[in-house]
Amino acid sequence: MNVFNGRRAKRLVLSLLATGLALAAGCTAVHSSPAADRVMPLGQTSFEQYVQETTDWIAKHRHFVTENPAEELAFQLPFEIRPAHPNGKGILLIHGFTDSPFNFRDLGEYFARHGYLVHAVILPGHGTKPEDMLYARYEDWKRVVAEQTAILTKEVDEVYLAGFSTGGNLAIHEAYRNDAVDGLLLFSPAPAIRTSLVRLVPLVSLFTDWLKKPDEKTADVMPQRYRNAPLPALQAFAYSMDESYDDVASRPYAKPVLAFLAENDSIVDTQKLLALFQKQFTSPDSRFIWYGTQLPESVDASDARITVRTDYLPREHIRSFSHLGLVFSPENPWYGCNGKNRFCLRGQSDENREKCHKGEDLWYGSWREDRDNHPYARLSFNPYFDWQAGLIVNVLNRL
Repeated sequence: MNVFNGRRAKRLVLSLLATGLALAAGCTAVHSSPAADRVMPLGQTSFEQYVQETTDWIAKHRHFVTENPAEELAFQLPFEIRPAHPNGKGILLIHGFTDSPFNFRDLGEYFARHGYLVHAVILPGHGTKPEDMLYARYEDWKRVVAEQTAILTKEVDEVYLAGFSTGGNLAIHEAYRNDAVDGLLLFSPAPAIRTSLVRLVPLVSLFTDWLKKPDEKTADVMPQRYRNAPLPALQAFAYSMDESYDDVASRPYAKPVLAFLAENDSIVDTQKLLALFQKQFTSPDSRFIWYGTQLPESVDASDARITVRTDYLPREHIRSFSHLGLVFSPENPWYGCNGKNRFCLRGQSDENREKCHKGEDLWYGSWREDRDNHPYARLSFNPYFDWQAGLIVNVLNRL
């Protein structure tokens, strides 16, 4: 989630607050109530029905931005990968805020090769255009996770939920309420974030649906994700954040949890979460992977469940890990080390930004990385991807 990340967003929020507070009391939100044709269909009783109805809906509502709409559509769709040699276990994959099921294509394929039945969902409001997020509710996000978890439990003996960022929040929420869930895989989960600006969303939403209106030509759509989100969707994220944090803080969770956190994540407060997870995720089979160089002081470093792997890899020109990169393979054609997407960091000098776009002396890091005066792009892949995927499979296979 990047909407509240940066000084520009802060100025926009403060400006809107100043304007809003000067208006008369009693204003109502700008957006209208949901229309039936603006909400992704739910309530399916099989994964096949879910895929078909979702495909039809996204194809009808998608704002296409490339010359290959079939490929672009495929990035958005829920998917199933059936293993050649099933092991009786399944994994439900839940993408992040403004993202798509493409978040989990690399890991999904790896899991299926090792015997796991893989189902990936798409959260309502995603896959078409940010405008459609005006009509999606947090309840819809929870519903699709609950429905698809129930469907997967009918096909396998063990079910694990895997979530990236907001998807991690939704996975936590479902696991705390559903005994059929056998464990969690959390990648950059977001029950706590580094900015408090999200708390201003309800007030700002009284006067506008957007911090910045979508571009008329692109609708702020990229092939695999959105560049923008309306305030009602940010409020839905905030609900997911609060509810998942309260779940974990309220009581221990005894089933295995594998959590992957980056020390320099510019969005998630990973220092706070690692301490919380270590305390509340009590299974001896849990694993907490810390991509960084220094554990938080509040963490018991003697805990054998914690593994630290450095995020400073100068030979690979990697200065730090980002929120986004943990789920993608270096070989991914869009997000990998030679991928088509390059996210040159904001805030660097014009000279370094130009070098970044040209790929000259390019280094990678989190959104807030500015050390050493290198040209920086956001790290969008995980150099430890194979090790990470292998660790997950080895732990789950032993359960």
